[in-house]
Amino acid sequence: MKNIIYYLIILCVLGGCKSFTRTDLQSNCGNTFEVQYIKNGKYLVSKKERAKNYLNIYFLSNFNDQIKININQKEVFNKEVITDSTKFDTYSAAFTYKLSSSENKYIMKGYSERNKTCFEIPIDTKYRIIYFYYYQNKWIIRFSNEIIIN
Repeated sequence: MKNIIYYLIILCVLGGCKSFTRTDLQSNCGNTFEVQYIKNGKYLVSKKERAKNYLNIYFLSNFNDQIKININQKEVFNKEVITDSTKFDTYSAAFTYKLSSSENKYIMKGYSERNKTCFEIPIDTKYRIIYFYYYQNKWIIRFSNEIIIN
């Protein structure tokens, strides 16, 4: 019986519910930001939806700021984002970006007016959802195909 319990614990640790990788990077504004890639999840975007070439971008936690987002040097978002810090993983701002059939590389740049922080990162187009968090004075950019259901 003990061996079975140890085996299950090892499976949970190795497999986990959500498998993701995480990397810390330095921005050209001088701050550190974190990039996460969620490999799987409970509610995944269907293959049919992923084929439509749209990115859905959500602002989740701890934003109370004017946020600017550029993709390939074109401004695609410039609004004040106020998130509800009492409800984790609920979004107050979102936008959709259509990927071009003629371009195959996308560089996303984000900037926070109040906090004077930024990030610059290539978009991994295998993922159709990008979640933004601002936690402990750091941007967190999460690439995912998982839809958050509240």
